[in-house]
Amino acid sequence: MDKEELQAELDTLFNPEPEEDGLYPPEYPHERIAKSHKLDISYMNRFDYEGSTIHPYTRICSTDEHRLISLSRNHDVSQRLFMSALQLFGDSIIAYRDKKERKGHLRYYPPIVMTFWSGFETHVRYSSDGMLITVKDIPKIVEDFLLEKETYLDKKGEQCIKNKWQPILDRYALLLKYGYNYEVDRGNKHWQALEKAKELRDYYNHLDIHEPRAISSNQVLDFMEAVMMALIWPSCELRRTLFLGIYYLYDIWAELCGLQKEYIEQPMFKDWRRDKGFMFHCNFENVDTSRFPSSEEELHRRSNGV
Repeated sequence: MDKEELQAELDTLFNPEPEEDGLYPPEYPHERIAKSHKLDISYMNRFDYEGSTIHPYTRICSTDEHRLISLSRNHDVSQRLFMSALQLFGDSIIAYRDKKERKGHLRYYPPIVMTFWSGFETHVRYSSDGMLITVKDIPKIVEDFLLEKETYLDKKGEQCIKNKWQPILDRYALLLKYGYNYEVDRGNKHWQALEKAKELRDYYNHLDIHEPRAISSNQVLDFMEAVMMALIWPSCELRRTLFLGIYYLYDIWAELCGLQKEYIEQPMFKDWRRDKGFMFHCNFENVDTSRFPSSEEELHRRSNGV
C-alpha cells in the first residue's frame, strides 16, 4: 500500500468505528497469545465480560470512599501512555516508509520505549494503591514497600515517613502475591523477557554514555510485547484480566507488526571512525590544556617548538 493508504489504515486502527448498536465489541485475546505463547485464553469465553456491570469483579464504590475516588481520577493514565507509545510507533512507520536507507538518527524509538514502560509502571502503582484500599489485612511492611515509603522514629521518638525507592519488578511481584495470591516464577520466559525489557528501558533512562547503541523497530516491538505479556501471562493463569484493555492494545501491536518495515535508529556518531584527533566542545574551567588544547593554544605550542 502507498503512504496515503497506510495512513488511512493507521487512522482506522487507532480510531475504530463503533458497531451498529453504538458499542465497541468486548476485548478478546489475539490468537497469537494462544498459538505462539501457548497460554489458555478460554477464561474470556463468557457472556458477562470483565468490566461489564454484571461481572462478579465489578464492585460498587460509595461516596464515602474518598481515597478510591481520588485514585480513580487517574484511571486511564496507564492506558493512555501505552496507546501514545503505540501511536508514536505508527508515526514512525509512516515517516520511514519510503526511506531507501534503513538506518537513521534517534527519533522515535527511545521515546516509545520510555513511554510504554511508564504505562507499565503507572499500572503497577495504580493497582497497588487500589489493592491497599480495597483488600483487608495487608501487612504494614508490604504497604510501605508498595508505596515506596519507610516509617521510622526520629530522635524524639516521633513517627516519621520518608520516601524509599523500591525496584519496579519487585513491587510488581509483591502486588501479584498479595493482590492475587500469585507467586511469580522468575525463571518463566515471560518474566525473563520483562527483565530484558527493563534493561533496555534503563539503558535510555540512565544512559550508558560509553556504549553507543543502535535500536531497531523489531527490538521495539519485542520490547512492547514483553511488557504486555507480563500482564497477559498471569492473567491467563489467574483466569482474570489484570489490566482491562490489554487485549485491545495487543491487537493494535499485532497490526503494527504487519505494517512496519524494519528500520534502525542510532546515535549520529555511533559509526564514525576516530583514527585521528578531532575537535570537540569543552567549556569547563581548569581544563588540562597540555592534553586538550584549543586551536590557538595548539598553534602557539607548535610555533614555540613544544
